[in-house]
Amino acid sequence: MYANNFTPKLAETVSVEKMLVDLVPGFLKNKMDDLQTINNMIQQKDYSKIQKIGHNWKGACPSYGFHYLGEVGKQFELLVQNQDYKSLEDLVQTLPAYLKNVTIEYSTDY
Repeated sequence: MYANNFTPKLAETVSVEKMLVDLVPGFLKNKMDDLQTINNMIQQKDYSKIQKIGHNWKGACPSYGFHYLGEVGKQFELLVQNQDYKSLEDLVQTLPAYLKNVTIEYSTDY
């Protein structure tokens, strides 16, 4: 069960600083690569690596404007800590759709 009233999203609009425009495609590709790694780690039952990826997401994603992915990282950490691997798998399965459907607005209001 997810912590802190967390609800998975399949899409949203994210406001990103205009100066990050060139970095966002690589950032999103890295998140997709992380999902591949996470799926491999789930198969191998190597949850400590997933917890580390979660920790990285929790710190890095909000700095790009992706606050939801930061919350996802926090959930990765908590779900591994609580050994709730079913909820972890369920959450991971929602993320490709989210990354595919996310809409990005570039803003200079920072």
